[in-house]
Amino acid sequence: MATLIIGFLIGCAFGAILYMGGATSYRRILGTLLLKDMWIIKLMMTAIGVGSLGIYLLDMGGLANMSVKPAYLWGIAAGGAIFGIGWAVAGYCPGTCVVGSAEGKKDAIFTLLGALAGAFLFSLAFPFLESTLIQPANFGAVTLESLLGINGIYIALPFSIALLFLAFFVLKDRYD
Repeated sequence: MATLIIGFLIGCAFGAILYMGGATSYRRILGTLLLKDMWIIKLMMTAIGVGSLGIYLLDMGGLANMSVKPAYLWGIAAGGAIFGIGWAVAGYCPGTCVVGSAEGKKDAIFTLLGALAGAFLFSLAFPFLESTLIQPANFGAVTLESLLGINGIYIALPFSIALLFLAFFVLKDRYD
C-alpha cells in the first residue's frame, strides 16, 4: 500500500510540474509542434535528463530494479505513429491530457476518454496483434548498455549532462 501511495504522490508532483510548466497550454503545445516554442521540449529534456540519471543511481543503490522490456519493432513503430498523430490532432500527450482533465479542460477530458477507449480496444486486439505484429519483430531486451558492454551509469551520466546542457544553454525560442 505504501508503494501505491508513494507512486500516487510522485504522479501528483509530476502533474503539478506539467501544469506549472505550461504543458497543457494550447499556445505552448502549438508552439512546440511548430518548433517555435521550446519551453515544453526543455521541460521534457530536463525530466529525461534528471530521470535517466536518477533511475540509474537508484538502481546502483539497490532502491530500484530496472527491467527492460523487449523491443518489438513493429509495435514500437505503430505505437509511435499513433502517439504522434494523437498528439498532433488532440494537442495532448498521455501525461498532459490527464493534467488537462484535472484542470477541467473539455478537450483534454475527451482525449483521455479516447485514450482509455483505445487502450481497451488494444487489449481486445492484443491476442491477434501478438502473433502477427509483435512476436515476428521481437528483438528481446536491447540496451546500449548490453550493446556496448559497459555499465549504464557511464551512458546515463553524459546523456543526462548533454540533455540538461541543451535544455538550459542551447535551445532558445521567442519566449526566452
